[in-house]
Amino acid sequence: MELMSNEKQEKENNSRKIVIICLIATIALILLIGGAILVLQLVENNKLKLKVDGKKETISDEFIVVDSETQTIYYNIRQVANFVNYNFFNGEYKQYSEDRTKCYVECKDELAMLELNSNVIYKNNAADKLNFDKYITNGNVKIYNNALYATSNIIQISFNVRLNYIENTKTIIIETLPYLVDYYREVATNYGYTGIAEDFITQKTIAKNLLVVKKDEKYGVVNTKDFSEVIGTKYDKLVYIENTNEFIATNEKMTGILSTNGETNIDLRYQEVGLIDGQARLYYVKNNNLFGVLNQNGRVIVYSEYENIGIDRNIFPLDDIKNNLFLYENCIPLKKDGKWGMADKNGDIILNFEYDQLGYAEISNTSLGNGNNQTNVTSLQPSGDKNTNNVVVIPAIEGIVIGKGNLYGIANSIGRIVIPCEFNKIYSVTNEGEEEYYLEKDGRVRELTRYLEENKINANIPGRVDITNNNPTNTFTNQMTNQTNSNTTNQINNNANHENTNIDNELVFIM
Repeated sequence: MELMSNEKQEKENNSRKIVIICLIATIALILLIGGAILVLQLVENNKLKLKVDGKKETISDEFIVVDSETQTIYYNIRQVANFVNYNFFNGEYKQYSEDRTKCYVECKDELAMLELNSNVIYKNNAADKLNFDKYITNGNVKIYNNALYATSNIIQISFNVRLNYIENTKTIIIETLPYLVDYYREVATNYGYTGIAEDFITQKTIAKNLLVVKKDEKYGVVNTKDFSEVIGTKYDKLVYIENTNEFIATNEKMTGILSTNGETNIDLRYQEVGLIDGQARLYYVKNNNLFGVLNQNGRVIVYSEYENIGIDRNIFPLDDIKNNLFLYENCIPLKKDGKWGMADKNGDIILNFEYDQLGYAEISNTSLGNGNNQTNVTSLQPSGDKNTNNVVVIPAIEGIVIGKGNLYGIANSIGRIVIPCEFNKIYSVTNEGEEEYYLEKDGRVRELTRYLEENKINANIPGRVDITNNNPTNTFTNQMTNQTNSNTTNQINNNANHENTNIDNELVFIM
């Protein structure tokens, strides 16, 4: 009996041991699984995430990099474009090159141009694809792994998005303009408004936490954070000027400028008001069909006594004119009593009103204006195997072609006459992507660079243009321009891999 009892006790002890072992193993397994889950969660929390319009997106490790010295985050421009339904292209707009130091992005409503090591963005919209607005940002563009990256400020302006990076969850949140418009349209209805601005340009106020709303066929502005009123709904039309963060306001057919705080910058007493240049803060105004120029405070810079303003970009499609109202960021083309001249940004007349046209073109109507006059343009005749082009600006010398009757010359950006009006034609020829400029008189053709050199004509502008032989990087001969541009681009592109191998000194991934 005692032996049986001992055997029974031993079996019970063994069973307890097995239970304890199983319990310990289970606890260990639970702890192991819990630890693994915790590790995975930590890894997931430290992994970079992207949400676009509330939807999670999968991104590559190269989507963003950070400057190790300044901790500034840079975003891959091409990859951002893919996520927000923009097209991305290498090179400068309408230059048809694959220059990887420049790019432009576009949607159906707008285009933005960016360049390596620059804080400047040039933008235009579908309504005016020829003129560009210049934006000076507090960011810049860098190259990494042979791709262009930009800071959040540049990304937001270029793509019209809201962009936030949440550090503790390592989450990038991008909200596109169409997404925000749909959201605030519904919210506005809940606040008793009958609608919001439906034009793309004015909808961009949302990026500034402002919304143009509509009630009883009148427009006003509210703050998107709490829908408090900023500008009362009493205007027939409000059009946003993104570059200066203002509104062109119209009421009872009179137009002026309002700040986004509702203050009146330019009184509503003009037929028409428009921005000349955002950096100079100059505006054109029109009254009684005559143009003038005001500054941001409404002070008269040029009196309203001119029948036309600006260059017609359609006549000079190949010219490097980013702003047809403000050439070389100094010259305002104006027409008075049938003659053209120019004022500078201070309102001083720098070119007298004695010229029949600005620019040389083969046209049937020689009144070259800003599009108010209908002009029929015909192509210039081929020169050898190259087509010649209409021309109004010669950027390398900040030149502007001027014409009296059937004779043409060149003035510069400060109004000095470089070449008097004594040539029958002044035109350009595109050669391997570069513009060469020619003068023609009585059938004899002269290349502009050689003509200036042979006649010892000083085309320099102190502080602006230097084309002396001692400064070859600024010469405008085709040979040197090609060489300089080619060498610069090749050097940057060839250095991409070198920069990549030394990137730890400058940029690192955020993982």
